[in-house]
Amino acid sequence: MKTSVAPSGKLSLVKTSVENVCPIILRETLGVDRIHEPVTIGLPFPIGIVVDSTQLVLLDQEGHSCLFQMQVLARWPDGSVKWALFDFFSTVGPHQTVEYTVGRSHESHGGAPSEFSMIHREGDALTVDTGKVCFALNPTMFQPFEQVVMNGLSFLDQGKSAFVLTDDSGKVWDPRISTVEVEASGPVRVTLRVEGSFSTDLTAMADFIARLSFFRDSGLVALAFTLRNPRAACHPGGMWDLGDDGSIFFRDLSLQLALSSTNGSSVTCQARPSLSSQLHEGSRVQVYQDSSGGENWKSTNHVNRLGQVMNTFPGYRVTVADSVVEEGSRATPVIQWENEHQCVSATIDGFWQNFPKALEGNRDQITLRLFPHQYHDVFELQGGEQKTHKLYLCFDHVAQERESLGWIHAPLMVRNDPEWYAKSKAVNYLLPRNHDKNDAYLRLIDCIIIGEHTFFDRREIIDEYGWRNFGEVYADHEAVGHRGPFPRISHYNNQYDVINGLLVEFLRTGEHRWYELAQDLARHVIDIDIYHTKEDRPAYNGGMFWHTDHYFDASTGTHRAFSRANKDPDGVQDYGGGPSNEHNYTSGLLLYYFLTGDSLASDTVEGLADWVIEMDQRRSGVLGFIDRRPRGLASASTHRDYHGPGRGGGNSINALIDGYRLTQNIKYLSKAEELIRRCIHPHDRIEERNLTDIEYRWSYLVFLQVLGTYLDFKIECDALDEMYGYAKASLLHYAEWMVKHEVPYKQVLDRVQIPTETWSAQDIRKSNVYKFAAKHADNTKRSMFLQKSEFFFSASVSDLLSFKTCRLTRPLVLLLVNGYLHAYFQANPDESAPVSSKTVTYGRPRSFAPQLHELYTLREWAISVVGDVKRLMPFGKV
Repeated sequence: MKTSVAPSGKLSLVKTSVENVCPIILRETLGVDRIHEPVTIGLPFPIGIVVDSTQLVLLDQEGHSCLFQMQVLARWPDGSVKWALFDFFSTVGPHQTVEYTVGRSHESHGGAPSEFSMIHREGDALTVDTGKVCFALNPTMFQPFEQVVMNGLSFLDQGKSAFVLTDDSGKVWDPRISTVEVEASGPVRVTLRVEGSFSTDLTAMADFIARLSFFRDSGLVALAFTLRNPRAACHPGGMWDLGDDGSIFFRDLSLQLALSSTNGSSVTCQARPSLSSQLHEGSRVQVYQDSSGGENWKSTNHVNRLGQVMNTFPGYRVTVADSVVEEGSRATPVIQWENEHQCVSATIDGFWQNFPKALEGNRDQITLRLFPHQYHDVFELQGGEQKTHKLYLCFDHVAQERESLGWIHAPLMVRNDPEWYAKSKAVNYLLPRNHDKNDAYLRLIDCIIIGEHTFFDRREIIDEYGWRNFGEVYADHEAVGHRGPFPRISHYNNQYDVINGLLVEFLRTGEHRWYELAQDLARHVIDIDIYHTKEDRPAYNGGMFWHTDHYFDASTGTHRAFSRANKDPDGVQDYGGGPSNEHNYTSGLLLYYFLTGDSLASDTVEGLADWVIEMDQRRSGVLGFIDRRPRGLASASTHRDYHGPGRGGGNSINALIDGYRLTQNIKYLSKAEELIRRCIHPHDRIEERNLTDIEYRWSYLVFLQVLGTYLDFKIECDALDEMYGYAKASLLHYAEWMVKHEVPYKQVLDRVQIPTETWSAQDIRKSNVYKFAAKHADNTKRSMFLQKSEFFFSASVSDLLSFKTCRLTRPLVLLLVNGYLHAYFQANPDESAPVSSKTVTYGRPRSFAPQLHELYTLREWAISVVGDVKRLMPFGKV
């Protein structure tokens, strides 16, 4: 997605001449001075507030104007700014909380800093001059720097630095650049997006995406480096285990900085600078993190393709000249090279969490090993899998403090005020936590971050760490009844869009622990849970993988749902599959993008919307030419022949709406409305949907919730057209049926296969459907729907609390993601939707049959007959 950039700079203003718009709150937690630390934050604005972005100013805590830049991420339908990304430098004292202010001047100041440009091109040559340090980039090979110069002195031995990928045979692959784009450019930060592949002249091993960020008057470089295997996995029989033929195997991936002046140089390292750990110096220094260092560091969560755990010791070791000088559990290291005039510092964000990792240095080189050769195994990147690491380098004078990059491991906590987030209306139904009086509900969801069994604590149970696992949520509900010698390994992925729930609670509370969980999970989902390939079938390409299969260990299937270890050995039951429309969650990733500006998140949201369209395209070939109907894979739920209201169609529609919000591309909205018409009708004979079959039809509630968000979207766009009326009539039709037929799930648990606490948590969806119905109903029915909403909210919480297992991951997530709307509607019981003046007749419902429906039906009949014959034969053999 292309975004506009509106820079703003130093202004001759005093606070009284500026109209305050909103605050930015920064908190320091390490107990050290933060001087000129770069800050990035996404801020929402109410409709119509920011029309001319060049009139915005930023004031520090003393009312002085600050240099900043603003990038518009989303606009309201009237063209005013809805979400914008702010970059600026901040100074905060130890343990202080300070408030900056976004203000509005009556004069335009946007043109003032435009004379300053950090980017310079001459032919293929590209340099970035921050005003302090000049970086020359190699245009063909991602080294990434040909040269780094400050005060006329070069830091690097020209042309000898390299990003090195070494495969399992010892062959070195060159990082060849295909494209370089300017992703952001302003008076504070420049970000370049570099794409290419590790390849030879004839073949490519892996792709890469590198985002290099440079900062004005600074030698700091932030590098987000993504290694991607673009091949398709082979997944025989729908099994996605490690060792697949589509995987790539390698020994090492490292950034090697060749330093120029070695006379009088020295290398030092601190494993934990924020805790004032010992400073080590020598001719060769290394810190290597082999495992998490936690109690369960040898967890079977870390098995390789052979089912073996290859970690060799707990935590990290620091060595100087090959002698171990320090051992510990969890390193957050900084390594530093210096001579008489220069200093280079380096670190890797999430060092211990994303083990194995290594930092090394000697008198002529610093090496940052993202996948270090010290690990006692090769690394496997599965087909369609990627991993992003964040590296930080600082080129400066020798006078800098040795822990100058220590703040990377605990950056300033930055946020807005919950009242502002709510006032902006950029996230619907947001009410600050201090206005929410639903105490029992709040105590339940707060278990996620408070107490002795938080989501942070649950990571330790199966050691949810390591480069492939970190950020994942442990699915402890899948381990109920497990009696094995080791904890059951089960991953939640992003089921029910837990990212969205965590971020919404962060906006409601300002509590940073919600954001920390969301950020870790978002990064994990973007890398590991998305199938990053175009070489598989359309139904899978670019899709999102499910959670671990219910009540099975992940084994060598890792985060890809289906493992051969869990397949029925007798082959009686069908098993296997891949990414599915029923597990496609985008809204949390979209909100994460708006809060951070992370382009990988926006790429993911757009990719998941494209996936919906591609999976529904008709088959090609002769049969596809004869039968031109859609395949129906975007709208099916539970079974390929069911295309009524269900989570398959609902999640697809939601992803398409998010895709439209991000890009304004009409293809997404058109497809969303096509799927709405396919799945629901204002005159449906609901009894024919068999919605009382809870086991297979419960997810119609997901669809109705999405229908409510679609109506909100149409209201926001002031598009009260025929489709608005169609969706509204359909929602009310089903809500009225619910009034007559729905009861709390705890009363009918005899109808389900596994009567767990999760069913009571799902009741909260009924409460939300009634909320949407109340908003769109006339006055005669609004109070009835609100009463039903209150009843099911209370029943969901109280019934859930009656289970000893009420605080497991899945029920807590369901309440977190869906429950925040309740306080808003309690505070705004009279909120009603606009009524369209158009009178439309919608005709009668039409049934939908997907492409080749008749052939699939015939095949299933034949399989059924063969199965019956087998069961009738002696010993089940034919």
